[in-house]
Amino acid sequence: MAKLPLGSLFKIILYGKSSIRFLLGTIFSFSFSMAAILCTIGLMDGFEITLKKALAYANGDIKLTSIEGHFISDKKFREKILKNIDIASLTSVQQVESFALTELGSKGVLVRGVKAKEFSALTGLDVTGLEDGVAIGIQFAKSQNLKVGDVLTLALASERSQTQGAAILKEFSVKKIIEHKIYEKDLRFLYIDREVLNNVLTYKENLSNIALLKIKNFKNLEQTVADLELRLGQEYNFEPYWSEFEVLLNAVKVEKNSISLVLQLIVLIAILNIVAFILYISEIKSQDFFMLKALGLSSRETQKFWFVMLFGIWLISIVVCFFLKDLFTYFIQNLNFLKIPGDVYVLSDLKIILDSVDYLYVYGLSFLWIFAIGFVTMKRITKKSVISGLRQEFS
Repeated sequence: MAKLPLGSLFKIILYGKSSIRFLLGTIFSFSFSMAAILCTIGLMDGFEITLKKALAYANGDIKLTSIEGHFISDKKFREKILKNIDIASLTSVQQVESFALTELGSKGVLVRGVKAKEFSALTGLDVTGLEDGVAIGIQFAKSQNLKVGDVLTLALASERSQTQGAAILKEFSVKKIIEHKIYEKDLRFLYIDREVLNNVLTYKENLSNIALLKIKNFKNLEQTVADLELRLGQEYNFEPYWSEFEVLLNAVKVEKNSISLVLQLIVLIAILNIVAFILYISEIKSQDFFMLKALGLSSRETQKFWFVMLFGIWLISIVVCFFLKDLFTYFIQNLNFLKIPGDVYVLSDLKIILDSVDYLYVYGLSFLWIFAIGFVTMKRITKKSVISGLRQEFS
């Protein structure tokens, strides 16, 4: 007896609008669940990658601080650092806390005194052309309704013995409005010329409390930092550029793993829809199904049919999932009511970033789930004998 082609089986089993609608609904629910997981993972990966890029953009690779607090960033200091590390560039910063006073009130800020050309070359953040002016972050400018050419006053703490506890008030013209791509830094960081800041505070020339380093050809930045700590740890502290957000980044990694596992429940619910579809087909097409078995359809061919159907559902679902993921990404990044508050999530906006491992994780797990549960379901269906099946239909 000739074998019945699989295509004919599909035509028989899926004949009728109700079967097609059920199949389409099953595929959509399965695709939707995978797209939801992909977007969740992509948001967390996007947060980590975007945050690290933004931090590197304004910080270089490594931040150096002195055990004693301040240090003189002279030629000897640079030679000592160069002896122990192969750096591309180095710049020193005088960083102090202050209050910025504007017509709309006051706000606590972090003032960074920089050597403009060195700092811009190392970080990529253009703070050149300040002279005796100040560069402010874009969020600070928005919150205080400032534009280039406006004037603000900085209240700086005095360390003079005769005026200890008093504030030094100094007016600065806004020369530039810059963007760090990190909400808090755009709201709190201000930049002025380092020597101007030291003069206002009556500090020594070339005095700094932070140095930023750009490393040549490092493979593992954390290992580079550890090596530097061993060599110069008695004098300096070294931190990777993401250190100030390290706790947050670690929390995101833990949350990504845990929420990905929890979201597998969505996949399980979608797979239950597939199980329901298989049971539905086996019930409404029971007469056709058992008639085919009576005419010579073997158990092996039956199993092959179900496996091909499951594989087809999975394959079509991942294609639909890919388009749903792009649609969700567009909504998240373009609809105003889905915009995230930067003061809560650090970044002004989130991006969905996925790599091949993320796709393999989601698609691979869904493949295992669908075939594991589908296999158990098919075993129950195919266990029924032809005689009992026909008796059920014709009784």
